[in-house]
Amino acid sequence: MFLILALIPIGGIAENAENTENTVLLDVHVLDSTCLTEESCNSWRVENLVEYFGADWCEPCKEVEEEISNIDSNQSVIIQHHPSTSDQTFFNQSKMKFENQYRLLFIPSIVINGKSLLTGSSQALEINQVLENQNKTYSGILDINYQNGTLFWNASEGYNLNVWKLEDTMHEFENYSHPHLATSLLSFKSENKSANISEWLENWDGRLIFMLEDIGPAKLDSASTQPTGNFNFNQEDNNQSDDEEIEKINPTMIAIITALIMFVILLPALIMFQGLRKFEQANTTDEQE
Repeated sequence: MFLILALIPIGGIAENAENTENTVLLDVHVLDSTCLTEESCNSWRVENLVEYFGADWCEPCKEVEEEISNIDSNQSVIIQHHPSTSDQTFFNQSKMKFENQYRLLFIPSIVINGKSLLTGSSQALEINQVLENQNKTYSGILDINYQNGTLFWNASEGYNLNVWKLEDTMHEFENYSHPHLATSLLSFKSENKSANISEWLENWDGRLIFMLEDIGPAKLDSASTQPTGNFNFNQEDNNQSDDEEIEKINPTMIAIITALIMFVILLPALIMFQGLRKFEQANTTDEQE
């Protein structure tokens, strides 16, 4: 009998194929609902995009939101995402951005310009300092104009033009509101040039954020001055960290686990062998009688 034993990491087997596709945030424009009553409504470009991922059940988030409220929202536009299904204001597209595009793990987290990451409440409080050191230059959208219910745009082709609708929304538990909460999303191919969105904007008061983006997961870099330990924010780096942790497993523990596995495999054979011995002893006793 040949027994083949394999020790498999608890986290599973990671693929080694490298994902070379990274989301590229090319441009960000803003349009406020206050101009919709005008004959022609034109967007404007911002200096920075701040995407804040929080939750109403998150106690540390309140302090982070107070810090974010001090940001100049005309120069650095803010999108607040609620990706947690435990929130009444949960938005599935925010969850997809949290998990699939940015591959985040923690609430609160802040992504700046689709590239820089502050994760956890302590790092999130560095937001204003980080914004002072940003040097992102946006381009790709030449103009965006809204006239009589139709949105017109002129942008580089081959990308997605994602339009996030933000609305002032009350906190689920506290007596204050989120002024920039993402509540809806429309996505267009940049080469389409126009779309009728009059029904989508009916009875709406808030802000539209236009993001010209490439397709694929983003590769984020830590923007914090605080040490992050051995934690890496990108999946390919996490695979390497998992391998390092596996190498640190105590050899004695491996031997114990191996012995237990062998015992479980051999247990049926031992039981069968014990049964045969009892059967032979019984037969021998009958013959002697």
